[in-house]
Amino acid sequence: MFKDLIKGLLAGIAIKLLDNYRQLSIQLFRIEAAKSYLRGVQMARLSGIGLMLMGLLIGLICLGVALLHAGLFILLPWTVEAKAVLGIFLGLVYVITGSVALCAAMSEKKWMEKSGASELLKEATGQTEKD
Repeated sequence: MFKDLIKGLLAGIAIKLLDNYRQLSIQLFRIEAAKSYLRGVQMARLSGIGLMLMGLLIGLICLGVALLHAGLFILLPWTVEAKAVLGIFLGLVYVITGSVALCAAMSEKKWMEKSGASELLKEATGQTEKD
C-alpha cells in the first residue's frame, strides 16, 4: 500500500511537471508566433513604403528624361535625321542601363541579404559566422 501511494504521488508530480512544461511550451510558441507576425507586418509596411518611393522616383526620372529630350531636340540646330539618331542612341542607353539595374535589383542573393532571411536561416540552422 505504501508502494502504491509513492507511485501515485510520483505520477501526480510528473503529470504536474509535464503540464507546466506543456503550458510553458505553448506560451513560448505563442510569443514566437506573435514575433513572426509582427516581423511580417513590418516587412509589409516597409515594402509598401519602398514601392511608393520607388514609384515616385521612377516618375521623377521619367519626367526628367522627357524634359531633357525635349530640350535637346528643341535647342540643337541639327537636322531631323541627326536628332532621330540621337534619340535612338539615348533610348538604347536607357534600355541597357535599365536592364542592368533591374537584373541587379532582382538578384536573389541581394533580396536574401536585404530582407534578413539569410541571418534568419543561419539562426534557424544553428550556424554562426566566424570572423
